[in-house]
Amino acid sequence: MPQCDLSFDCVLQFTRYQLFMNFVRYYPIAGLAFLVLYIWKRKSLWAYKIQDKLPKWEHISREIKQSAVTLVVFSFVGVFVFVLSKMGYLPIKVYRDAEKFGGFPWMIASFVLLTIWHETWFYWAHRLMHHKKIYPHVHLMHHKSVNPTPIAAYNFHWIEAFVEVLYLPIFLCVVPVYFKVMIFHTFYAMILNIIWHFGFEFLPKGFASHPIFKWISTSTHHNMHHQKFNGNYGLYFNFWDRVMGTNFPNYESYYDTVVEKRNLPITKEIPSFAIEEKEVSSLGLGTGKSNT
Repeated sequence: MPQCDLSFDCVLQFTRYQLFMNFVRYYPIAGLAFLVLYIWKRKSLWAYKIQDKLPKWEHISREIKQSAVTLVVFSFVGVFVFVLSKMGYLPIKVYRDAEKFGGFPWMIASFVLLTIWHETWFYWAHRLMHHKKIYPHVHLMHHKSVNPTPIAAYNFHWIEAFVEVLYLPIFLCVVPVYFKVMIFHTFYAMILNIIWHFGFEFLPKGFASHPIFKWISTSTHHNMHHQKFNGNYGLYFNFWDRVMGTNFPNYESYYDTVVEKRNLPITKEIPSFAIEEKEVSSLGLGTGKSNT
């Protein structure tokens, strides 16, 4: 990350850094996950597939293209915040002295606080995106991926991408965060978002109903959201959904049904991308429109 006085060259340098950092992190990781799960190891891992079907290539193509829009929005919000902070209009509290604020203990504490804040922001912003007056114009873009792939993680309308990323500068204006902790958080958030869009469930049976682990999200949890739309809004955790009663009632049983498929013999041919995508999954979850 460039450290320089505010000037055209400095802003240009920072813009290049933001675009490079976002694109080079996202596409190789999401793309590798897609290639492994959907191309290379599809047959051997098919028993872990949540929906017993594959998306059309046209949906995957849209996910790739629209993710680029999101990454550009993320980058330019970062540049805008950088410029405003250099001008003294935003009190961004990112620091580089590792010993400041008590050193490592505060690094851990600030990471935990940032994660909690991000989860809270994501949940409530996500519910707002499902409002009937907003959903068709903004969030519908993300929900065109009824059967999402890892590349769907950043498949956002530009307005939603803008709203999604605002949590970070707001937090950084209030709470001091070590620079490397901030970078690790953004990487960690991206990785989990990709995992929740895998379309495959690798966690064990009973995880979704375990007294402790039930508070953590799963790929199945978010996949249900893409299938049924009005529920399962959380990101990292299953806290707000449980507290606010927005989990789908059959989430835990559906999770175990998905996991139990691993022990069943595959009785039909594993589909290829030439097979037309249907609107209803083989496990009986219907689709619908947001009406909240």
